[in-house]
Amino acid sequence: MKGKKWYAALAALATAAAALMASSACLWFFYQPKEPDCLNK
Repeated sequence: MKGKKWYAALAALATAAAALMASSACLWFFYQPKEPDCLNK
């Protein structure tokens, strides 16, 4: 029974970590830095 609780806790932590990484990836995607002027030539 202890093994199942361990796997459930591990699955919950992995799910939370995946959700944090996915949300930060979305924030990185929306961040668009200013294009350098030298590329406009």
